[in-house]
Amino acid sequence: MRAVIATPEGGVELTTRPIPQPSRNEVLIRVAAAGVNRADLYQRQGRHAPPPGATDVLGLEVAGIVEAVGEVDPLGLGPAPLVPAPQPGQRVCALIPGGGYADYAIAHRRCVLPVPGDLDLVEAAALPETAFTVWDNLVVRGGLEVPKTVVIHAGASGVGTLAIQIASALDCRVFATAGTAAKREACVELGAERAFDHRTEDWAAAIAAVSGGADVVLDLVGASHFASNLAVLATEGRLISIGFVGGSNAEVNLRQVARKRLVLTGSTLRDRNALQKATIAEAVYAGLWPRLTRRQVQPIIHTTFDLAESNAAHDLLAGDTVIGKLVLEVDKALCAPD
Repeated sequence: MRAVIATPEGGVELTTRPIPQPSRNEVLIRVAAAGVNRADLYQRQGRHAPPPGATDVLGLEVAGIVEAVGEVDPLGLGPAPLVPAPQPGQRVCALIPGGGYADYAIAHRRCVLPVPGDLDLVEAAALPETAFTVWDNLVVRGGLEVPKTVVIHAGASGVGTLAIQIASALDCRVFATAGTAAKREACVELGAERAFDHRTEDWAAAIAAVSGGADVVLDLVGASHFASNLAVLATEGRLISIGFVGGSNAEVNLRQVARKRLVLTGSTLRDRNALQKATIAEAVYAGLWPRLTRRQVQPIIHTTFDLAESNAAHDLLAGDTVIGKLVLEVDKALCAPD
């Protein structure tokens, strides 16, 4: 099969690999499309190594057709899941620790979800990484069981565009930041009350003035926004850090944290074990999948590339123009809508 790997020089190479075979509690997926993520860029740069035992083939999310299902160990991950068990021939999408940029990929059966509603496989490929990330951090860690005022940084990113829609669907008051006029316009169209230029506007002061402060900040930027994040948070507010393109080291005003009783938290996804990811998968399936089926929320696709064009996809993602997700069309016949 075809597969894309990172080279020692920091590039990518289209090569061939044997088709993997599913082991216990694994599923073999014939890949139609694979999502492109910044983690893929970091991996080729040597900044984001695959977890132990994972393939070196790039790609953290796929959509396609179940080709084969390995032996099921009913004791492997505790009680029976809420998510229907994957079956051969089924249209699915999956969160994987690596291997998505290939004709076939292996996924843990508990991280495989049926494609929601009438979404096509390109749309479905854009879901797993962002859906798991947003639901676990914004909804679970952010406590959006009741409506809150939310600030979402990098609002036009794949994570940001889904986060804005989810928070809006949960009746939250949503503000966003983004780096270009086109991105800010997209944030507002997706449900943000207002989107700010983080480079030229005092967004923290403006949001605090009209809302009294944010209950939750979902931060994909990191250290460069840290002081303003603390300033914009209301009493009992939560800062959830999940991205660090603006740096990972920041000075903390502990008095400010204590005075406002703030919660500073965050998470990563790729290095979690199968049980932890399975727990998120069930929450996503129960809470988000019905909204996707109704098209109340949907993935935003900027454009697609062929598998052999993964380097061009990475170059585009590294720029400042992408709104939503980039997707590799691995099998164009499968990607074509019915």
